[in-house]
Amino acid sequence: MPSFIKRIFHKKATTEKPPSGHGVVSKPPSGFNHTKYKTEAPVGRLASARLHLETPQIFVGVAQSAGLQRDKNEDAVFTLTTTLVSNDKPVNFGLYIVADGMGGHDYGELASNLAVRKLAAYVIESLFLPSISQVSDNPGMSIQEIMQVGIMEAHQAIREQATGGGTTLTAALILGEQLTLAHVGDSRAYSIQPDGQLQLLTHDHTLVKRLEEIGQITPDEASHHPKRNLLYRALGQGEQFEPDITNQQVVEGYQLMLCSDGLWGVIDENEISDIIRLSREPQVACQSLVNTANSAGGPDNISVIIIHLSD
Repeated sequence: MPSFIKRIFHKKATTEKPPSGHGVVSKPPSGFNHTKYKTEAPVGRLASARLHLETPQIFVGVAQSAGLQRDKNEDAVFTLTTTLVSNDKPVNFGLYIVADGMGGHDYGELASNLAVRKLAAYVIESLFLPSISQVSDNPGMSIQEIMQVGIMEAHQAIREQATGGGTTLTAALILGEQLTLAHVGDSRAYSIQPDGQLQLLTHDHTLVKRLEEIGQITPDEASHHPKRNLLYRALGQGEQFEPDITNQQVVEGYQLMLCSDGLWGVIDENEISDIIRLSREPQVACQSLVNTANSAGGPDNISVIIIHLSD
């Protein structure tokens, strides 16, 4: 494993043994009837035992809809999930991006597409490929710098190729136990607590949010303000800016959600929490969230990604 990955992530190899009586399948007698033969442990218990003992995996769900009141979908999403196991030490790598485009004449659609492609390509070239290559063991930049440069390249590409267009962008990079979030605009990232409650991890770059922060309007007024989607920071718009980039540790069982405002602006957080809590799989939760947003009128494009690091 390249040394720069080792400096970021060190994971102890598990020495835990299978619980007694779990995951054991008796050898069937000759001539046995497949329809009547049963294992000593239910399938669910076998599966949970295997997941607990094997390399922790990242499970991802993704769903998207144009909504019911838009002619086209100007959102773009990207997901990439891999696991490298070297010397019994697993390292998960995941890159997840949601972008919500804006601008007429197809420029919003082009802007969001450019954003996810440019950032994904830059991160893969600068971080992912070196991490699995034997040629180089030093990416030359920190993860935060890589994310920032990738976003600024996307910003410049939009200015050159989709003049007048712009997009939000919220990206999550998981490398081992480290999560790096990069954010511009009003798409959002939430962590999902064990009880299903949501914790907002990003800051909306909207004028209405700013008015709320300085006390000129209340949170309830902000949620119904006619200009609540007016951004003061977006890729492709204005001059150079500093994206919000934050870091935190993730542990087994951690869950993360990225979404556009077509979801969080239509369904309140309590309902989002209930849907996730009652859904057994990230993909089921994502599709249920999109369906619920459309049932509430679907006024905007809807995109959602849920990432779950198995425990």
